[in-house]
Amino acid sequence: MAAEKIDKINKMGGLWNILLMGVVGVGGSVALAWVTSSITAYAIAAFMILGLVVALVSLLHMQLREREQMEALELDEIRQGATSDALFDEGEVLPAKRSREQFEKLGMPFVAVLMFFLQAYGVYYIMTKRVPTAFQTIDSWMIEGKYIALFGAALMGLIFFLRGQFASNLARIEKQRFLQPASDYVLFGAYLNFVLAAVVSVAFKEASVDVYVGTGLTILLGVVGVENLLSMIFEIYRPRVTGRQSRLLYQSRLIGLIAKPENLFTTAGQILDYQFGFRVSETWGYQFLRERLGVIIGLQVILLWLSTSIVVIEPSVRGKLVDGAQKRSDLLKPGIHLKLPWPFASVERFYPDQVHTFHVGLEPLGEDELKKLGQTDRPGLWLEPTGKDYDSKKNTGELFFLTGSGDETVGANLMVASVPVQYRIRGGEEKGVNGLENGWLRFSDPEQLLRNIATREVVHYFLAHDFEQLLIKGRKSAQETLRNNIQQASDKLGVEILFVGVADLRPPAESPDMVVERGPSAPGEEDTGLNPMPVAAAFEGPVTAGSVSEITKFNAEQKKLRLAAEQDTEVELIQYGATVASDLLRMQAKASAESQLGAREPFTQAPNTYPVWLYLTTFVRAVEQARKFVVAAQNHEVELDLDLHEAIRRGMRDIPVPEK
Repeated sequence: MAAEKIDKINKMGGLWNILLMGVVGVGGSVALAWVTSSITAYAIAAFMILGLVVALVSLLHMQLREREQMEALELDEIRQGATSDALFDEGEVLPAKRSREQFEKLGMPFVAVLMFFLQAYGVYYIMTKRVPTAFQTIDSWMIEGKYIALFGAALMGLIFFLRGQFASNLARIEKQRFLQPASDYVLFGAYLNFVLAAVVSVAFKEASVDVYVGTGLTILLGVVGVENLLSMIFEIYRPRVTGRQSRLLYQSRLIGLIAKPENLFTTAGQILDYQFGFRVSETWGYQFLRERLGVIIGLQVILLWLSTSIVVIEPSVRGKLVDGAQKRSDLLKPGIHLKLPWPFASVERFYPDQVHTFHVGLEPLGEDELKKLGQTDRPGLWLEPTGKDYDSKKNTGELFFLTGSGDETVGANLMVASVPVQYRIRGGEEKGVNGLENGWLRFSDPEQLLRNIATREVVHYFLAHDFEQLLIKGRKSAQETLRNNIQQASDKLGVEILFVGVADLRPPAESPDMVVERGPSAPGEEDTGLNPMPVAAAFEGPVTAGSVSEITKFNAEQKKLRLAAEQDTEVELIQYGATVASDLLRMQAKASAESQLGAREPFTQAPNTYPVWLYLTTFVRAVEQARKFVVAAQNHEVELDLDLHEAIRRGMRDIPVPEK
């Protein structure tokens, strides 16, 4: 029988891991989660429960492997003392080995499935029960019992770090593979508790960081669960080879990588050694990076943190220094200033004398968003609702404004408005009016206060005016009145209202029946009387009918003008044709008369010669293009034949033939 490899077993180390994970890890993290209600503490508690499961299974695996090795040693002693192998002819009976093999075949997959369900439930519970509520109240989020959480997390982190470093290094040096998974979780738990301590420290200034860090750790828990699932799938299809050590399904490579990032250098060194053909991992540069990279990164992080104590204020900017330790605030002028590092002090910047804009009601879409919707080359329609956060503002009621309900003589109606308000913060006191220091900075949230004032004045103005008047004639007066009202109400804020626009007013695409949210009507319940027709359609109906009527009338008038123009044109054409014909006849008669008058004088002077001359002249012109045949013979009169027949046109005989 071949000698099997002897694994080093350290059950005492496994017991220490269980003790730390059970009492300090699970107990402490659950207690901190219950006391602080922190999302980060809940995520850490989920990791600690997984670490306890890994520590228990690791110790059980150690026990089974130790029994197997003791059984193998006893069997070797029996074989050495026996004189014959007859005792083993019926087959070897190794119950400890079979127990270990059955555990690795059935027990470890069961543990992996159990861990996967714990990971999935942890992600589900935190993401559905804790995270949504935290993000809804993120502006007012707070961690309770900050000092208890800070002290407890720091102490637990220190304990875990000391034990985790020792156990992890011991497992790596002595190659105790059964001790390694739980030791990685112990060291990883130290880092998690240090993160919780840092989150609690920052929470004194900005508690919302707990929500983001807790969400990130929950996502990491899900990633570890996916790794666990993939490991189970790969284990199913992994070929079984006799003598090969089994894969520990309860060991997470990702947790080991986070707990001991120096393993990356080991893997990278092996790859470099193979690629370059010599021991790159033994050079002084590689060893320096491996030993000092963490220190270098730590120094860079510290320098980056210390750089937050330097503040540069631009010439057009004013800064407000908020010192969290002394609970005071100072105004910083342009230049370079020093303060406590973040989060112990912060600077809030203001931009006086610059134009700022916000919208009351619906904020319109930008050009890029309109291009995506294909609405840049055509006018917008009332029945096509567009605007930023249209659906959310419709649900909260911020989208709709009432008009005319403040006066019995004016009909009430609904309206969707987009009112831009432009303002500037005065840099200093101007003509007895407050500025930045004695106005804007005196309020905790002046921008929101200005928005509330503008919304109040817009609502009051719309309530006292009719919608149709606002759409047609009342816009200019509404702009001036609203600007003056908002300016008077916000003088103490130290701002100047530059412009208030009321150009984008339109009826809503929803009907009053859709705006009012109510449950199903009971039998016999009175009707509310709300019109189910969209308000925009109700406004567009009369406008469309009037437009159709005007278009029909316009088309009829154009047809009438066209027919009249065609009749006038036809009469003019007939008259023009008659005029031209009469002018031609008159010109021909005049030419004939002038020709007769011109021939009278020559005929009077030579009555015998003129007719012959006239005949010959006419004859010459007539036979100019005809063929002439002259027959001249001796003792015979000269004969002249004229051929007046043309077999081919003369112009066709003059066509030049190109040379070859």
